[in-house]
Formats: sequence, structure tokens, C-alpha cells
Amino acid sequence: DNHLNSRSNLDEAPVGTPPRPKFEKAPFRIENQFGGTLGGPVRRNKTFFFGSLQRWTDRQLGSGTTIRGVPTEEGRQLLQQLAGDRPTVRALLEHLPAAQAPVPNLFAPLTVGGQSVRIPLGTLSGSSNIRFNNWQWSARMDHQFNDRHSMGGRYLYNDQLSSGAGQATPPGLTTVVPTTRQAAAAWLNSTFTPTTYSELRLGWQRFGSTTTAADPKSERIPSIEVPELGLTGFNAAASRTAIGLAVNLPQFRFNNNYQLQYTLGLMRGRHAIKMGIDFRRQDVTSFFVPTIRGRLVYNTLQDLVDDVAQTASINAPLPGGERLQYYKYYDYFWFIQDEWRILPRLTLTYGIRYESPGNPIENLKKVNDRIVAAAGGHPGYRMDPVPKRDNNNWGPRFGFNYRLPKGRGPLAWLTGDEKLVLRGGYSRTYDFAFINIALNIGSAFPFLNVVNLPARTPNSFVRLQQVPGTTPEIPNPMLVTRTIVAADFRSPYAEQVALQFQREMWQDWALTIGYVGTKGTALYQTLDGNPTLPVNNNRGTLRRDPTRGIIRLRANSTSSIYHSLQTSLEKRLSRNFALGAHYTWSAYIDGASEIFNPSVSGEVAVPQDSYNWRADRGRSTYDRPHRLTANAVYEVPLFREQRGLLGKLFGGWQVSPFVTFQSGAPFTALDGADPGFRLSGIDSLVGNAIRANANTQLDLARLSVQEIFWAGGARLFSRVTAQEPLGNLGRNVLRADGITDVDIGLIKNTRVSETNTLQFRAEFYTATNTRDFGIPESRVSSANFLNQWGQDGGNRRIVLALRYVF
Repeated sequence: DNHLNSRSNLDEAPVGTPPRPKFEKAPFRIENQFGGTLGGPVRRNKTFFFGSLQRWTDRQLGSGTTIRGVPTEEGRQLLQQLAGDRPTVRALLEHLPAAQAPVPNLFAPLTVGGQSVRIPLGTLSGSSNIRFNNWQWSARMDHQFNDRHSMGGRYLYNDQLSSGAGQATPPGLTTVVPTTRQAAAAWLNSTFTPTTYSELRLGWQRFGSTTTAADPKSERIPSIEVPELGLTGFNAAASRTAIGLAVNLPQFRFNNNYQLQYTLGLMRGRHAIKMGIDFRRQDVTSFFVPTIRGRLVYNTLQDLVDDVAQTASINAPLPGGERLQYYKYYDYFWFIQDEWRILPRLTLTYGIRYESPGNPIENLKKVNDRIVAAAGGHPGYRMDPVPKRDNNNWGPRFGFNYRLPKGRGPLAWLTGDEKLVLRGGYSRTYDFAFINIALNIGSAFPFLNVVNLPARTPNSFVRLQQVPGTTPEIPNPMLVTRTIVAADFRSPYAEQVALQFQREMWQDWALTIGYVGTKGTALYQTLDGNPTLPVNNNRGTLRRDPTRGIIRLRANSTSSIYHSLQTSLEKRLSRNFALGAHYTWSAYIDGASEIFNPSVSGEVAVPQDSYNWRADRGRSTYDRPHRLTANAVYEVPLFREQRGLLGKLFGGWQVSPFVTFQSGAPFTALDGADPGFRLSGIDSLVGNAIRANANTQLDLARLSVQEIFWAGGARLFSRVTAQEPLGNLGRNVLRADGITDVDIGLIKNTRVSETNTLQFRAEFYTATNTRDFGIPESRVSSANFLNQWGQDGGNRRIVLALRYVF
């Protein structure tokens, strides 16, 4: 039924209003999986083998973001006639097709050679053929020496090729990603005495992946953004709409990880003690040179035609450096814990974990030493600071479990007959730095010659193309833009407190109510390490340290707090029915949600005001105040014995629904352009974090995207100016639409014999065909502002499977 597979379509909506639904058949998707497992004894009661093989292919028609603001065919002809010989216009016309549908009264003003025209604009939607091919196989062997010692080994291999994902609009920018994963492990388990045992594990993992674009022509030009035309985004993402290959592509990485784990367990009276070590060797080879072809941002079509870019940057390796990055380091961990059964009703668990993660930035220092030597020892080429290894990560843990005794009077109803359990605890955990932070340092100065042309430099496109073929002298390396980490860069940590009551309500039913709170400290944040100084309440041209240039600083400078009420109602499988329902009511506040941009268009990682980080404290990008999930399993009791033909046909059915209702993601209404006070500083590295001004008395935080659209959309906001360069709108005060998802699974088990079963599965994902758009375009300067209906949003997916068990 087409109505069941309908999708809304923005193109059917009158201009200036939210879209009206158009019923159209969802694209067909073909997914195939086949495989099998085989296992058994090699030597009876001593040696056993197990193997598996799976082939997985997926074919589907994807869809890209709808761009609102693309020149129509008439507009392209005007551009060709007026400025077709200009390199920026040639790049635009070659890499951006004509709009598929004009939008009435939507134009871009343009003046060329004294002639003023209006370029008609329209919408451009894209789609792609998403293909996925995957082979997986594994082999395992176990051997039992005796009743005290056993050993085993396992090898996994996964080879896949995916294409067609990522940016689909404009065409030619979808990604091709070949990936190979391998893993091997061996273990020795020993029981020395009835109360002493140990586990020794050795492991190896290898990962190799390359990502590039489907059309090699996209690598011939820089990444070009024109917000007025709806062309935005410089990093690879499905929501990116700029032309040219994204600045962080192509890239590849090969990882080899080696691991040794040893655990010793002791049972002593009422104590169960466990202690162990974990050593890891990380070996990474990476190609990650962002902006090697350049990035250009033209605020308007006029700027593109005139070739005066607001942002113009390009990177190239320095003498003594290299395009590849190598990281080799060790991680060390150990722990000890004790489970102490103090009373039959009371158990305490306590312990401590120590972590000393490796410091990949130390590997960069060796490369930097060669670069400094090639520069004659000039201190301006020195990578500084270099943080020391983080050796102060102590993670204590404490927990208790207490079953309340049978109460008297009113307490008897609450506790039941020892049916109420109280649990609680405290823990501190660490999250050590991930490799991308080091990659960002190694892909900036003083490893690469990072060229940033001044804002609105004439002939920006032409001058950018000339940089890679030259080795321009750097008069003052201290003024060159660079990425660094703070001298005290370390592992952030989270402290969690939990208190939970669990009560058996009826037979097989349990109710759980609890509080979970988490405090994040020394969290990663991106900062403007050398912002411009305030001058007469505006931003001036002088930086805080005039001897240094633009600095993108990664630091442990923010924090978070999370409070939640978590409830669950669960029923164990009995009488053919099982149920699990979970509801969480929470609040998540932070000063920054990511060291990188949490979303492509919904939030930029750097604070709006470098002198008032506190003003960015608000709802986290990951805040979801309400989340309700429920899953159930119902085994149809009819014809359970499956006798006769009717029993085989109608017996063995199982229904498994899964429902999710969740609040949408917060996002920020961004201005979308720099009024000039940052001097194209850190914005060119991270993005523009300037928020818009609220131009309405409406409570925007309580309105849905569609309600804001109905109320006026971009007209509810005003742009910042050079005189008032900071928006008054709070961070993450808007919220995207929530998730409403219903999945249903049907399983039919047919017993062929006592040891043979044929299983049929039908799985319906997003069974109601409800679209979940996610965060819409949030820059008020974009023609796509709040246009969530131009996104894919997903559609119903049906998977059929057949399995034979013997």
C-alpha cells in the first residue's frame, strides 16, 4: 500500500510554509545474508572445533539532503554568459547541476561588469545507490588438558566494501570504503585449588580502512561553500552540501593492537578477591592531511563570482615532515577488587583501578625534531607544549547490595517477604585521549605549511591553487595558525553515583526505580587559544598574544552534570509472555559536548565568546529528557506441540514488538557568518560558533521545528553585526523532533525432527514508516534553515530470514 510507505516531500509545500505530505512509494531495499556454523569434537572430551562463515550484501537507494538555493538552468546560462570564463564560476557550473525545481521569488542578486541581474534559484535533491558487500569467517579450537587446565584459540576475519554512503547532494561525492578487520586470541584458564584460579589471554587485532570519493573529479578543486546557495559543510557527512571533496578526505588508517591480560581470583571465606593486569601495544599508520586541496568559503554568489573568499586555506607538508603519521605506544592498566559478603542480606564490593594510557603526541615530537632541524633550529617550528604521560588515573569503586528484611505494619507492604532490594554505589572512570586528537596536531603547523589567506583576498581561488607548487618563505613562524593541546592535557574522568530500589511485585514481575547521576570533570573542549582582544566592547584586530597567530587549543576545560530518574518494569518469560519496559527522565548540562563539532550544522565545538565560556553552558547535545522503550515476547500457545500438518503450519509462532519514544536532540540557531571580528581565525579550523539573536517573545525552547517554521522561521531571528558581534540566543535552546519508532519481529520455528528445526524470521523496522529527521540546518543565513523535510528521515525496512538448526 503506497500510503503505508509514504514520505513527506518539501517540494510539494507552498513557499514559506511547512511541507504537506506527498504519498510516494519508498525505495526498495534488497539485503541478503547467508551463512552457517559447524562445530564438534576432534578428540572426544578433549579437543573441540568451531567454525562460521557468513556472506552479507545490501542494496538500497539512498537519498541526500535537498539543497534550496541552487541556480536553475536559466540561472546557469546567465552565469555562463556573464562570468563563465572565471575559474570559480567554471568550478560551480561543473560540479553543481541545475536545480530540479525552481522556487518562485527566490533569487540571488549579482552584478558583473556594471550589469545587475537576479539569478533564479531552486531546489536540488540527490540520491545514491548504496552497496555493501561483506565476507566474515571465524575458526576456534578448544582443548581440555584435564579438569584443572584448558586452553583455546580463535581467529576472526572480516572483509567488506561499502559505497554510495555519505554526501549524495550534489552528485559524485558519495564515499567508497574498503575495510578489513582481523583478530586473533589465545587463552589459558587454570584452577590451581578449589579457591584459586587464573585467566591468561593474548590478543591481536588489525584494522585497515580507506575512504575516498566515488568521482575522482571532486579532488580537482578545493572544498567550496556558498551559504547563500545552500552549499555548506567542509567535513564529510551526509548533510554536507558543498561542492568539491570534503577537506578530511581521502584518508586511510591501519591499526595493529597487541594485548596481554592476566587475572587471578581468590576465594577466602566471605571474600571473593580478583586482581589483574592489562598491557596493550598500539601501532597506528595513518594518512590524514585535511585541506590538502584547500577550502574556500564565499558568503554569497556575488563573492564567488568576484573570487573574494571569507575563508581561504590550504595545507602542505613542511621540509623534514611526512604525509604519513605513525603512532607507537603502550597502555598499562591494573586493578584489584573484593566482593565481601558481610551478612546473608548484605554484600559490599570495593576496589580500585589504575590506568596509564600511552601518549601518542610523544611520537609527533620525533617528527617535529626533524622539521626543526630542517628549519635551522628555528624555535618557531617547535611543537609546544608536549604533555607528559598521564600517570595519575586512580579509579576507586564502591557498591553494596542489601535485601531488606520483612517489615512490620506499613513497612510490610513495602518490603514484602524479603522482596525489596536496595543497591547503590560510586565509581570513577577515565576516558583517555583518542588518536584523532594527535592526528589533528600532526595535520597542522608546524607539521604542515598551513596557508590562510586574509579574509576577502582578491583572486582567492587562483592564489590558493598556486600554493602547493611553491615553498613560500614563512617570515614569522610564530604567527602561523596551529593546533595544540594544553600542557596539562590529560584523561577526563566521570564520577557516577547510583541508588536503586528493586521490588518483586508479583510472580515473575519486578519493578525498579533508581537515581543515576554523573559528574564529568576535565572534559575535552576546543578553545580559541589566542583570541582577539575586546576593544570598546567590540572585537578588535589585536590578539591577546600579539607575537602568536591563531591557535586551536584542545584542553580539559569544561565539565558536565547528568541527573536521571530511571524506572523499569520487567516480567520474566512465563505463560508464553515476557516484557521489559524502561523509562528515563533526565537532564544533561555541559559547557561543550565534544572536542570536535557534535553535529554538522547543529553546534560548533568552540565557545561563542572566548572570554566567557560560562555563557555556553546549557543543554548538552546528547540531552534527551524523556526516553521510553518497551519490548515484549509472546509465544503463541496454539498448536505448540506441532502435531500434524496444521500444527506444523500454525504452531511455533513468536511475536516480538519493540517500541521507542525519545525526545529530540538540542541544537543551536547559528548566525552562519562571521561579521569580521574574529578575522577568519579559529572559525576556519572549527566552524563559526556565533549564535543568532532571538527576534521574538516566543518561548522557542518549547516549540517544535515545525511550529518555529510556521511562526516565521528565519524571521524570528536576526543576524549579528560588527557592533554587536555576539548573539543573545542561548546554546542548544532549540530541539529537533523526537523519535517515534515501532519495530516488530515475527518468528516461526518448525520442528522437522527432534534435533532439526527450520526457523523463519520476518523483521519490520520502523513499521509505522515514521520519519525521524534529526537535527535540521541551523544556520539562519542558509536557505535551508530548519528544512528538516529535505532530509531522508528513514523509511520502513523489512528483513526476511531463513535458518536451519541441526
